[in-house]
Amino acid sequence: MYTLPHFVWLAVCAVFITVATVLLRKYNPPFKKVMSWACVAAVIAELVKTFSVMKLVPSADGSHSYVFLETNNLPLHLCSIQIIFIFYSRFAKDGKAKEILHAFMYPTCTIGAFIAILLPSIFTGGTTFAEAFLSGHPYEYFLYHSVLVILGLHIYYAHKDILRPKHYFTSLGALGVLAFVSLYLNSMFANPVYENGKLISVERTTNFFFTYEFVIDFKFTEIWHWYIYLASIFALACLLVALFYIPVFVRYFKAKKQSN
Repeated sequence: MYTLPHFVWLAVCAVFITVATVLLRKYNPPFKKVMSWACVAAVIAELVKTFSVMKLVPSADGSHSYVFLETNNLPLHLCSIQIIFIFYSRFAKDGKAKEILHAFMYPTCTIGAFIAILLPSIFTGGTTFAEAFLSGHPYEYFLYHSVLVILGLHIYYAHKDILRPKHYFTSLGALGVLAFVSLYLNSMFANPVYENGKLISVERTTNFFFTYEFVIDFKFTEIWHWYIYLASIFALACLLVALFYIPVFVRYFKAKKQSN
């Protein structure tokens, strides 16, 4: 990350997000139409990602080859799970559940996708221009996350009148539940190594929701190091979501003061 190809993609994303947001604010299309566009973009992105990262891997004895998708590419990251939420938002009936979902998507789409663009897990220090622009995965990665940023901002503008301070807490609660579930998922997809029935190492694991480690590698030598890390990312989540809910709190208390 932060190589020349990454900076090029950052510029592309910045232009795309800015232009799309301005156009949405200017023409203000129906919310359902925007969500329909988001559904199409999400499906295309997931298809491009899946077929871009699929590998043909030989069997242990070399007699067969199998198509294989590595577990870290499964659609279980927060931004990938948003695909389900996008479809629910588009096709489900209006109600409290949808209201809570939009309140959750507003900060998580925006913050999560923005962090993913700044700290792309698909780039390393040695990423070349060919790797960054001659395969489908980087296009899917950066453009899909840009769509999520655009969508998160648009949800706020389209639904700001129904957002309430309580939604800050429901959003954190939903995020906490998903993060907790990721602990199970990360262990399920790990490759543990046992010796005489005793766990001695883990060869590889996923890192959904970054609950095992951050994009920037931290080395834990004691379990309490991980607890501190977990508490830190929880505190960071509380702070970032709170920053996005500042306009909601301000509008709510202004309206309440005027009504009194």
